[in-house]
Amino acid sequence: MRHPNPMAAFVVCALLVVGGFLSICAAQGPAATKATIAQNDVASAPSALATLYANVYLQTSAEYRACCHGIYACAARQLESALASADPAPERPAVVMDLDETVLDVSAFQTFLYENNLEYSPEMWADFERTGVDEVSLVPGAKAFIERAEELGATVVYLSNRNAANQEWTVAALERLGIDTSGISERIYLKPEGGSSDKSPRREAVAARYDVLMYLGDNLRDFSEVFAAPELPAEPTAEDCLRGIGERSKGVDEAVGHWGVDWFVLPNPVYGEWEELIGPVPEAILRPPYSEATSGSE
Repeated sequence: MRHPNPMAAFVVCALLVVGGFLSICAAQGPAATKATIAQNDVASAPSALATLYANVYLQTSAEYRACCHGIYACAARQLESALASADPAPERPAVVMDLDETVLDVSAFQTFLYENNLEYSPEMWADFERTGVDEVSLVPGAKAFIERAEELGATVVYLSNRNAANQEWTVAALERLGIDTSGISERIYLKPEGGSSDKSPRREAVAARYDVLMYLGDNLRDFSEVFAAPELPAEPTAEDCLRGIGERSKGVDEAVGHWGVDWFVLPNPVYGEWEELIGPVPEAILRPPYSEATSGSE
C-alpha cells in the first residue's frame, strides 16, 4: 500500500466497500521466518496503518459479513432464475469465480504484513500460497453459493491470478475448507508462470468451454479489462488520478445492465485496482469538505 495519509486511505477504502455492495466483493505466510525478509520490503507506518484499518473492517465488522451474505444470496437467486428461464437450456452451464477475497479470505496475509512492518511483494505472496494453506478461511456466503450452484447443475470454475505453479496448494486450501474439488484440474484457471494478470485469454478459454451464466469477483478486472486502471504519469497530479477514476466510473455506469444480474462484486477495502489511481496525496482526490463546498453559497 502506498498511502501517506492513513485516514484518507481509510475513507477511500470505506467508500469502495459501500460502492461494491450497492452494485449488488505474496509471499510468505504468517508462519514464515523473518530471516528471508528483504530490507526494501519494510513498509512505512502510515501505509501499514491504512491497511490495518481496512483489514480490521474485513475481519471483524458485521457489516462486511452482511454485504457478502447479501451479495451471494442475490447471486444464487439470480442463477436459479437464469437457469429456469433459459430456452434452450444451456448444455454446460457454469459460474466463474475469482478466489482471493471472493471465495478465500486471505486477510491473514495482510495481518502478517502489518505485524512485520512489510509491504506486499509477489515473492512473499507466492510463499503464502504454499505455506498459508491453513491460514485461509472462507468469505461469508461463498460456500453456500458454490453448493447451491452445483445443486442446480452449474459447473463452478475458478479464474484467479494465483500462481499456476502453486496450484496443488490452492486446491489443498479449497479442500480443507470443504469445497468440492472433483475434476478441479478441468475448471481452475490460474496465472501461468511469467503470464499476465490480464484474465482475458483465460476468460475466453472458459467461455469457449462452458455456457457462462455469471461472474463473481472482488476486483472489476475479474469481469473485464475495460476496468483496468489507465496508466498514470510518473508524477501524477490529482487531476490525472481523478481523470482515471472517472474513466473507470464511466465504465461501471455503462455496464449497469450486468451488475446484480450476471456480474456480482464482493467488497474488498484492503487492495485492488482502485489503489492504482489514488496517487501520492490521497486527500487531494477527495471531494471538498462540507465547509469548502458551502462557502460562498450565501
